[in-house]
This record gives sequence, C-alpha cells and structure tokens, in this order.
Amino acid sequence: MKACIVFAHEGKESFCHAILDRVTKSLQKQQIACEVRDLYQMKFQPVFDAADMQNVSSGSASQDVLTEQKLISEADLLVMIYPVWWWSPPAILKGYIDRVFTNNFAFRYESGGPVGLLQNKQAIVLTTTRESEAEMKRSGLDDVVKKQIVDGTLAMIGYDVTYRNFAAVPYVENAAREQMLAEVEKIAAGVRKPLGV
Repeated sequence: MKACIVFAHEGKESFCHAILDRVTKSLQKQQIACEVRDLYQMKFQPVFDAADMQNVSSGSASQDVLTEQKLISEADLLVMIYPVWWWSPPAILKGYIDRVFTNNFAFRYESGGPVGLLQNKQAIVLTTTRESEAEMKRSGLDDVVKKQIVDGTLAMIGYDVTYRNFAAVPYVENAAREQMLAEVEKIAAGVRKPLGV
C-alpha cells in the first residue's frame, strides 16, 4: 500500500509539522510506503497559467504536474495536512489542486455533471486553526472550511475522506496538543488496506 502526503506549511516547526511527523510514523509502522510532498520545500509553482490551460486543453501536462499525477495515481491513500488561512488552504496548496487535479485526470464532465476519476481511494485531511471549534461553528465557517477541500474537491473526484480540524492550536496547553496528536495517530491507524495487501 502506498500513501502520498501533501504538506503545506512554511518553515520547519509548527503543529502541522508535528502532525506530519505523527502521520508518517504511524503509516510506516503499518508498512505503508509514504511519499511526502512538502510543497514549500519543493518550491512548487502554484500558478495555473496559460501554459497549464493549453496543456489541459490538449490532454497533456508539464513535467512537474505529471510527476504529481503519477504519485497520486499510484497511491491508495492521499493525506493533506495544512493550516487554515482566511478560511481556505494556503495558496500553494490551492495552486497544487488547480494544477494537478485537472480535467480528465481527476474528473471529467458528463451530461449529469462532473464524475470523479480517482475512485476506490482513501483520503485524510488534517487542518489547524487559531479559532476555537465554538467560534467556527457559531459563524458557520467550520462548514466552509470542510466544503472547499473535503466535499467540493476530494469527495467529488472519488475519494472516501476522513477529515479533522484541530482548533485553537496556539492557545491550548501542551497536554491538549498531545491529545490531538494521539487522535492523529488513531486516524492514521484506521486506514483500510486494499484487499490482497
């Protein structure tokens, strides 16, 4: 079984990095091969430009996009880890989605609307916010955050998605963070292996 982990947090230390470390170790303990795509470290070019548009129209892609598409195609599990900024993923991750999850790779349009092409795969989406769960629920922004990537992207293109946001991260005690990381490990340990693996 293979996992592709798409990670979007700048710098080298953050709670997102702690989540990445815990996920990677948990998957490796289960003998799941992990390919980590650290978008900031890779200096991934996130702008869907005219060349990308022409490539999609002609059924091709640039080499950097082809590399990511191959990794995603080969992976049984996709993990996305990122902080929520302005109720959205960081721009580098949004650009990754725009450039990599393209028409005729991740989905195609039929008469009834879009049809996902990445079927029979699992995804785990782990996010962090400064705001508390109560604040997000009161404003309805918890639903906004979930709908963008979990429902509007990954579920739409075929993934069975497990989602968890870890709220108020800068303001909680270390013990609370450790509980969050224990939950991360539990989520990662709950991955279903394909038959025959």
